[in-house]
Amino acid sequence: MKDIMIIVNPSSGRKKAEYYAEKMKKTFQKHNRNVAIKRTEVKEDISKFAEAAGAKKYKTLIVIGGDGTVSEAVNGLSNLKYRPTLGIIPAGTVNNIAKSINIPANPLEAIDQMVHFHEKKIDVGRINDRIFLSSVSAGPVPETVWEVSDEKKEKFGQAAYFMEGIKSLRDEKTYDVELTIDGKQFDIDLNLILVGVNSSIAGIPNFFNGAELDDGQLYLFGMKRSTIGQKLTVLQALLFSNEEFNDTQDIAFTVPFKKAVLTIKNKKTFTTVDGDQGPEFPIILEVLPQRFTFLVSNE
Repeated sequence: MKDIMIIVNPSSGRKKAEYYAEKMKKTFQKHNRNVAIKRTEVKEDISKFAEAAGAKKYKTLIVIGGDGTVSEAVNGLSNLKYRPTLGIIPAGTVNNIAKSINIPANPLEAIDQMVHFHEKKIDVGRINDRIFLSSVSAGPVPETVWEVSDEKKEKFGQAAYFMEGIKSLRDEKTYDVELTIDGKQFDIDLNLILVGVNSSIAGIPNFFNGAELDDGQLYLFGMKRSTIGQKLTVLQALLFSNEEFNDTQDIAFTVPFKKAVLTIKNKKTFTTVDGDQGPEFPIILEVLPQRFTFLVSNE
């Protein structure tokens, strides 16, 4: 069995990702670990290298990059019988996946601490035939996420998403959704659909209050047609006081589930999956309990 493979996206972390990879290698070598670095040139390299790490039975696979890079690596491993333990050094524009498993936001802190992290089996979600680790969403705000240009990401970082998201709050269009959750069917008009694997979504640490990394459930948040003021009221309740979230139930709701089928009947609509454009509706969502092992913070 081989020891550690590091997959690095050189364009991540404002071009510092390669420096992080070399520092990570030296840190592990001080603990007598053998490390191989694989540098990606195109997106497809990520899943190719991850699949090779599984096929060659590497003990640990460390991904340096953002949510998109981590998601590609996990999907490269998804169909393998043997899957290495995964580690993340957050170095992308958005690092929600790393944040959800308590990885320090500062890449250098994450590198220094990773040798002391412990292994934990965590749940992931599946949308049709693809794995997701953070979220699946649809609506005006998510649509702006995958429309943000690479130039804006490079110039403004995560603020680029925030700026575009604020603009979309005025959009009051709704989707005619046919929703089947764990065998129960509903028809409902929604302005925003958001499905998460654990409590942390879009940088909000307790968006799904009480959700755990390994509780065997996914979580659906739905928001009905509402004004900007009502949307901000819901967001404030989620950010600062989940106990007051019940007061917004006529506008928004949250429900846990294991499997769901969502169909949008009135328009052609695409999802956003872990921050990138995903498949078109209809979609099948299900939880895969404790499917992957990650290195997580001891805190």
